[in-house]
Amino acid sequence: MTVATHRFQALDSLRGLCALMVVLFHLPIASHFRHWGVVQHGYLFVDFFFVLSGFVMAHSYGGRIATIGDALRFFGRRWGRVWPLHVVILLAFVAIELTRVWLDFDTVTPFTRDRIPEAIVSNLFLVQALGLHDSLTWNGPAWSISVELAAYAVFAAILLFAPKRFGWIAAAIAVVGAVVVVSLAPRWMNTTYNYGLARALCGFFIGTLTYRAWKAWPAPHAPWIQGAAALAALIFVGFVTGPATVLAPAVFALSVWAFAQEKGPVTRALKIRPLLALGTWSYSIYMNHMLVIILMMIWARKQDGLIDGRAIDLGSVWLNDLAAIGVLATIVGLSALTFRFIETPGRRAFNRWIDRFPPRGRVETLAVV
Repeated sequence: MTVATHRFQALDSLRGLCALMVVLFHLPIASHFRHWGVVQHGYLFVDFFFVLSGFVMAHSYGGRIATIGDALRFFGRRWGRVWPLHVVILLAFVAIELTRVWLDFDTVTPFTRDRIPEAIVSNLFLVQALGLHDSLTWNGPAWSISVELAAYAVFAAILLFAPKRFGWIAAAIAVVGAVVVVSLAPRWMNTTYNYGLARALCGFFIGTLTYRAWKAWPAPHAPWIQGAAALAALIFVGFVTGPATVLAPAVFALSVWAFAQEKGPVTRALKIRPLLALGTWSYSIYMNHMLVIILMMIWARKQDGLIDGRAIDLGSVWLNDLAAIGVLATIVGLSALTFRFIETPGRRAFNRWIDRFPPRGRVETLAVV
């Protein structure tokens, strides 16, 4: 199966920055950052991941899935991309619970609430966010990986069975997903284990349609377009609440469309080495950060450093700011290591195994998504 390999570097950098915003959203430190609207509503940056994923999958695999073998190889590669790090972090969470049992070092009762033993199995198979539980379980942020894999399966099925109607089907799925979120999700776009699949399908297939739009009408080389798209996204995340949050994928789609052109001063700024590194490590940042936060909360409880049992306070908001920056740096450093020693070898091992089963016969391009 031929796969398009071009990397949209500016979009990679944006993904890394969005991953840091999700970390700040979850970070339980009483810093100045917690009062920024763009941080308080930082959960919406997950929708950027869904839109970008749809865009990239349409670029890499659109029109290249023509047989069941193609679909299986596609899904196997996507599974191999996310599962190795996911399972290592899951085992680290389980190790924390076992340590609680053996050493009784924490006030939290082990293997209760979001850390129930039966959820280990659903997390291992990455189906934990498909209606099996009534809360987030274990590594909470992994819910998005669960539903994104489901979106990959739907994407491959459409290319396999109805490639010529892909655009219409993608649009219908996106609309239905948005309607489900607005109508049924108690907190609208801030939905995860309950209606997260609808949220992911909406964003992912808007991303595939954005790719079609970008191929047909590329963004002009005007710097103001990229700046306006980025500013619109920040204003939206910072101020919009309630049912209107369902527009997040459309707002992020505008940014993806604008920055995919990869020309102009804003794009060049995004291609500096530190930001490209953040993009490279973005999946590790996203998957690692809750583990670091849990360990930090255990330490804070031991030091009686929590406000209302929820936020860490070092006695000065400026010290809290420094602590928040230090935690971000720690998470980024850890992510550089997990990318190198877990993500990369894990992905290569899966790909080597998949490459043992080459496609049979000629694969025809049936549609360009």
